[in-house]
Amino acid sequence: MIRTTFLSTTMGAQSRLMERSAAAERASARLSSGRAFSRPSEDPAAAATALAFRSELSTLKAYQSTAEESQSRLNASDATLDDVQTTVARLKELVVAAATGTMNGEGRNATAAEITQLRDHLVGLANTRHLDQPMFAGFSANDAVSYSAGVWNVFGNTAEKVVRAVSDSDSVQINVVASEVFTAGASDAFTMLDDLVADLQSGDVTGIRDAVAAVDQFRTAVSTARARVGAATNRVENVLYANISRQTGVRADLSKAEDIDLVEGITEVNRQQAAYEAALGATAKSIQQSLVDFLR
Repeated sequence: MIRTTFLSTTMGAQSRLMERSAAAERASARLSSGRAFSRPSEDPAAAATALAFRSELSTLKAYQSTAEESQSRLNASDATLDDVQTTVARLKELVVAAATGTMNGEGRNATAAEITQLRDHLVGLANTRHLDQPMFAGFSANDAVSYSAGVWNVFGNTAEKVVRAVSDSDSVQINVVASEVFTAGASDAFTMLDDLVADLQSGDVTGIRDAVAAVDQFRTAVSTARARVGAATNRVENVLYANISRQTGVRADLSKAEDIDLVEGITEVNRQQAAYEAALGATAKSIQQSLVDFLR
């Protein structure tokens, strides 16, 4: 026969009270934190689901960062090409006016001087940098356009495609190279402009008239490059929109997996508190200390 002593009764009651108190504290902690569980062991299935959603959210954020960086570069490229396009339009006005053959020597010299300034401006645009990287030089860290020993060097291999993965299924080329943009048929745009300046200074009307077609070819090259940049920009913007929308959905799913239902949380706190208080009352009534209890 097992004899129940006052000590064993007290220890059993104390253990039950501690369990009720711990349950009440856990319910209160969940309500305070807003989380349905504080440790994966409390709800392994929900914890695994939440981990998967957090992993997906992290991946989406990484793609978003890449897409935003790509968008920034594309916008910078478009702004630069817009300036190039405006400059080429002015070149077209000047060369058409000079090609009429009615311009005197002073007028041709003034036109030659302006075209030289526009050429230098185009060199600066060709060597534009974005985040300290040349915009039109492909993979090279050097300037896209340089001049040495009387020859213009226009770098940029068309195979040097700067590509960025902006989603798990989309990779976008975010660059154009100088050799695609600053070209005028069989010549680069800078050599063509130098030849035009020489023709203006010498009064070679035939050469000036030939330059009209060359400037048109230059303008076409710039328009084509800008269209490519615009198409890439639109694609990146669409991916960004879809990415942000997907992140909103994943955050909602993550909230369902790990956030506590407020009504259920309050109800659980009240239930556990009531159970704890009931246990306190029952223990107080069941344990009646007396001299006999101490003598056992």
